Amino acid sequence: MYISVLASMQRHLLLLLFIAFLAACKPTKIDTPIGGTDPQKPATATIVIIGSSTAAGWGASDYKYSWAGRLTQQLANSRVVNLAKGGYTSYQLLPTNATHPANRPEPDTLRNLNAALKEKPTTLILSISSNDLIIGCSVEEIIANFNTIRSKALAAGVAHVIITTPLPRNYSAEVTANLLLQRDQVMKTYGSSAVNIFDPLANTQHLTKPELLSEDGIHPNDTGHEVIFKIISGFLL
Repeated sequence: MYISVLASMQRHLLLLLFIAFLAACKPTKIDTPIGGTDPQKPATATIVIIGSSTAAGWGASDYKYSWAGRLTQQLANSRVVNLAKGGYTSYQLLPTNATHPANRPEPDTLRNLNAALKEKPTTLILSISSNDLIIGCSVEEIIANFNTIRSKALAAGVAHVIITTPLPRNYSAEVTANLLLQRDQVMKTYGSSAVNIFDPLANTQHLTKPELLSEDGIHPNDTGHEVIFKIISGFLL
């Protein structure tokens, strides 16, 4: 029993260290722009993305092949602003003055809801996957943070707030179980404003399909990003 508990603690420590490494590093081929498309091009809508690594383009061979990069290229009459960053949790995306537990990350004023609202979005896309769970947050915490972000965005005049499910992750059975719970809660809570990007990428074991997985073993590859792009763009077109 003691050995089992110790092994579990060691696995969680390794995951925490890996997330910290992701947050501190920048992928060599991905350069997520803070800003939108050609400023000379007239835009009928502004789409702002806040979230974590996959939304920032991780796993794709180049940013233009990520789902957000494809969105930027394909939505010719829209300005797409991507504020997502690898390693981020829902706490970093909360409004600047939001209350949060002392042992949780602080809102990042350069990439949180306040930063998003400065871009005057017509649509806000919130896409967070497993980082909250890795640092020990409950699904209830995650949904509460999503509710805060969504309600503040709508109150500020954002017409559409789209919230994605998490993605499958090849971590542990415990993480997978919580990702499934998070998926179900997002779909139940946000209904027609929720986008299920979990199931199309998952196999029967609820892990990422090998053919959609990048070399890092965590994030979707170009093909996986294309699958996500088609799902999300379907909500916008």
